[in-house]
This record gives sequence, C-alpha cells and structure tokens, in this order.
Amino acid sequence: MKNIKKYSGVVVPMVTPLRADKSIDLDAVTTLVNHLIEGGCHPFVLGTTGESSSVTFENKVALVKKTVEAASGKAMVYAGISGNSFQESLDQATIYTDLGVDVLVAHVPYYYPLNQNHILNYYQQLASAVSLPLIVYNMPMTTNMSIDLETADVLSQHPNIVGYKESERGEERMAKAISLWKDREDFSYLLGWAAKSYEGMLLGADGLVPSTGNLTPQLYSTIYESVLSGNNEAAQKAQEKSDAISKVYQENQILCNAIPILKFLLAKYNLCTKEVLLPMIALNEAEEKIATAKINHYGNDLKSLNSIE
Repeated sequence: MKNIKKYSGVVVPMVTPLRADKSIDLDAVTTLVNHLIEGGCHPFVLGTTGESSSVTFENKVALVKKTVEAASGKAMVYAGISGNSFQESLDQATIYTDLGVDVLVAHVPYYYPLNQNHILNYYQQLASAVSLPLIVYNMPMTTNMSIDLETADVLSQHPNIVGYKESERGEERMAKAISLWKDREDFSYLLGWAAKSYEGMLLGADGLVPSTGNLTPQLYSTIYESVLSGNNEAAQKAQEKSDAISKVYQENQILCNAIPILKFLLAKYNLCTKEVLLPMIALNEAEEKIATAKINHYGNDLKSLNSIE
C-alpha cells in the first residue's frame, strides 16, 4: 500500500466564480468548493484555470477568504502566489496565511526569460521568506520556461518546499520525476497532466491536479482511490470518461478559449456563472449550443457526469 503523504489526493485548480460586474461571486464560491469537497477533492485557488493573472488583488483576497471559510475542517486549501513582483507574492502569502490557507503554490516569474540558476535562486528565496509550505509549479504553457528536474530536485531539499506540481507534457519526464520523489516522505509529486492521471498514479504519483475536476471531481477521485485500492478497471473507466469530457472544452482550443467553455459548462450545472475576465471572452449563443450538445452526451446532471456506471 502506497504511503499517503500530507500533500496528496486530487487538488482541483478551481475557476474563479464571477458576477456580471466582475467581482467575486461569493455564493458561487461556496457552491463550487462544496461540490469539489463532496467529490473528494481539495480546492486550489488562483492557479491558471482560476485566471489568476487577471484577478485584482482585492478580488484575490475575497476569493481566498471565502474558499477558506467554505473548506474549513473539510479540505486543504492551496493558493497561488505566482507573479512577476517578488514583493507582491510575499504580500499575498502573508495575507493568505492570516486567512487560513494551508499551502502556497507558485510558478516562475514569466516576463523575463530565466535560466536555471535564476529559477533556483527565486524559489529558494521565496520559500525562505514565506511561513507556509510552498509547492513549486512548472507551467511552460504560460511561462514559456521549463524547470529542469535537476533544478526541482535541488529545490526539493529546501525545508519549506514540500512538493512539485507538474503541468509539462512528456511521459519520460513524468516517469523520471515520479521515480525521483515517490519514496520521499517529505516531498510530493502532483500531476497536472489530467490525461495521464491513471498512468501517473500507477507509477507512484502522490496526487492529481485536473482542471476538469471543477466539473467532475468524483471521476478523478475514482482514479486516485481506485489505483490505491488496486481496482484498475474502475480507474481506467474513470480516466476514459474524464478524457472524453475534457475534450468538450479543450480539444483544438487555446487556454483563452478553453476556460470560457469550461465556465459555461459549470454555469449549465449551476456551479457558477459563465463570466470571465479579459482578455478572455465569454461564449456567444452559437458556441453555447455547440458546447451544450457535446456535454449532453455524457449526462444531463452532475451525478451522471461523475458516474462510471
């Protein structure tokens, strides 16, 4: 039986629920957090799927506060502090710590091209300056930079860096990273490549970070729990269904198109509104009809969407 680490399980990069005036929809935050927790997952706010680079500081604080309140005593809350200003990241970390967040997550600053020494120095200073545990987040799709696994392994020795969240593609890289850290009790590997959730868990990943988990948290919990219990048939079924649902909003789409489709799907099931922040654009009526027709194939309610029966 795999040793379950503190930072493990399914961690969903939560969308940021918005009202029409672009303020945080606090009621929808509670609804969505409860949906994730009922599906056996932990919320991760202010990641890529949460439009973190577009959310104002005031709204970030409101989002984190409400998420912590909704998850209190029921799930661990992960919060992103990624940014180009080191001091602003520290300021956010201080406020989120006071609000009750459990762990911080940060990808590299993305304006200036960085070499591995810059990346190493940045994370070492960040981890030493914050009081909460820190997870390193590798997201080349948005930062246009990759953290070498050798660099990540050096960072894993820092006493306040507790995990590595991987969103870079590559089966060989995934397997190497998991082999590096799967037996480390003090360091977790969280896989952000949802299509490889089943495979990653078989290799020894500690957790999954799937954006589709906003809609179908139970499917990913099924993958996670089924692999741990040896029920590979159930895990494979959940993987196949989650892949199909993911294609509804991800297939042939860039992120700026995929996230608005995902938010529309969440709105269809009354989990939040379809509102997005610029530069993203909410779906028009014709696009909504296409998305509706596709998702209806997999279920007209959340229970059927999340079921493998």
